[in-house]
Amino acid sequence: MKTEEPQSEIGIQHPPPFRRAFRIAVQGIRIRLGRSLVTLSGVVLGTAFLMSTVTTQFVDRAVARERDARQQLRIMESVLKSRIGSIEGKTLSVAVCGTLTPMDAALLDLLRDAKPAALRLYGAAACPGFEPANLTALGPGAVAVLILGDAPVCPVPLAALTGGMNVPLVIDSRSDRQCQPAPGVRREIFFGRQLADQRDRVAKQARQDRFRTIWIVVVSLAVTIIGVANALLMSVTERFREIGTMKCLGALSVFIRRLFLIESSLIGLAGSVIGVISGILLTLVVYGFIYGFGLVFGSLAYGPLMLAALAAVITGTILAVVAALYPARFASRMVPASALRSTV
Repeated sequence: MKTEEPQSEIGIQHPPPFRRAFRIAVQGIRIRLGRSLVTLSGVVLGTAFLMSTVTTQFVDRAVARERDARQQLRIMESVLKSRIGSIEGKTLSVAVCGTLTPMDAALLDLLRDAKPAALRLYGAAACPGFEPANLTALGPGAVAVLILGDAPVCPVPLAALTGGMNVPLVIDSRSDRQCQPAPGVRREIFFGRQLADQRDRVAKQARQDRFRTIWIVVVSLAVTIIGVANALLMSVTERFREIGTMKCLGALSVFIRRLFLIESSLIGLAGSVIGVISGILLTLVVYGFIYGFGLVFGSLAYGPLMLAALAAVITGTILAVVAALYPARFASRMVPASALRSTV
């Protein structure tokens, strides 16, 4: 009697390791370099457009801040000269209330460069070009006392600041600073209501720019996703026979999906890096010719810009992978016989 041989059980098939899938994906990109470059160009254009929009916002804000600062400094200088004439050869006193703002520091540099006879500073640490003075030494011989700083209240009475002056004149950098009035002391300000109106206009323009930026970003991201998904679908169509052959040789669906996701992530990462660099450089060069390279590169906030660039690279890579989910799922679910019969 013939005995039947025991049948061996079919074990669980495991997909190849990630390293092998990575090498196959890289090799596939090299073989189909033309198709890969088409997909890469979609990611580059979408990311470059996105980063160009973001960089434009950074440049516009930086240039606007710099121009506003220069305009305010010119207003300060003109107001001061209209009250005391030329600064050269005259004695000025400065009382600092609180912390010096960047605009106050710029004004101090301007006063130092104007070559006055003496510059007295009270209420702050020693600054180059200024002689530290006591409160009683501010007024004598000075043509004006400037009140600078960000404190909302001046702790020193105006009479104490101007003691010993022939014509007591105080020029304040803040219109809303609370000061103790003194008879015979004239207090003027560098800015009035026009500065508040200007800030309101700037805030309104910033809100409009923010809405426009969000809309442009959404459109650029949608274009990137559609372009990458379309290119990968075309790649799947061209690789019907290859996918069918791999499935006939035992490739699992998860391995097929992994190949397409690795390929899309590599293309997305490379395209995002190239797009971000291109978008930043082209935008800075264009605005450099418009506003001047010194103004653009000198006033730009590089830290937030680099964070935005990193976020754009991560976003572009993730979007490329998301766009490849449907093509990868479509390829992994193909029937081997149908794929081999394809004439595409």
